[in-house]
Amino acid sequence: MEEGYQIAIETSVPCGSVAVGWGENTIFSAQFELGRRPSELLLEPLQEALDRVGQGLIEFVLIGTGPGSYNGARVGIAAGQGVAIVHQCPAVGIPSPEALADVRAGGPCLVLGDARRGTFFSLELREGKLAGNPCLSDQVGFSQRVDVARESGWTLVSLEDPARLDLPGSDVRLGVPSAELLLQAWRVRSEEERRELLETPPEPFYLRSPHITRSK
Repeated sequence: MEEGYQIAIETSVPCGSVAVGWGENTIFSAQFELGRRPSELLLEPLQEALDRVGQGLIEFVLIGTGPGSYNGARVGIAAGQGVAIVHQCPAVGIPSPEALADVRAGGPCLVLGDARRGTFFSLELREGKLAGNPCLSDQVGFSQRVDVARESGWTLVSLEDPARLDLPGSDVRLGVPSAELLLQAWRVRSEEERRELLETPPEPFYLRSPHITRSK
């Protein structure tokens, strides 16, 4: 792949971000509140990022796929794929928890969240990368899993207000994925891992299998 600019987009969380990388450096980053209009609020910072690139070559577009706001993740993927089509470059997806500061620090992390419908999710991340599938459980099972991780010295990180998780005394940190840290997550990938990602179209990170209603 010819070296060029790298565009990163993270819109699966309320505080969205866009970044531009070149080589091992990030040369531009912007954060913004997405609210209920992610498709509109992403446009200005994304355009600013593209203005920084100008007529330069874009190597790839990197997109945070969630979990988080499903609508936000879809907006980021659609925008990223649009940029990729125009600039004739790949669009690549990476799970958003890999773009957390605690995860990038390299220690084992358990990323936590409310999966709604009376269930909670946890994701194991080791050495800066997702390790396995999401674990969905009720409040009791969730609390037990968190206790085991805490006693083993894992860092506990939530993608939303930790108070929503009802885990008193668990020292859960609030984490916000960022586009700049998405670029870091890409840079530490091996060449084989990069090739695999480049060959896989980005799609939202599903905690459950998508609910599909079949026509009768």
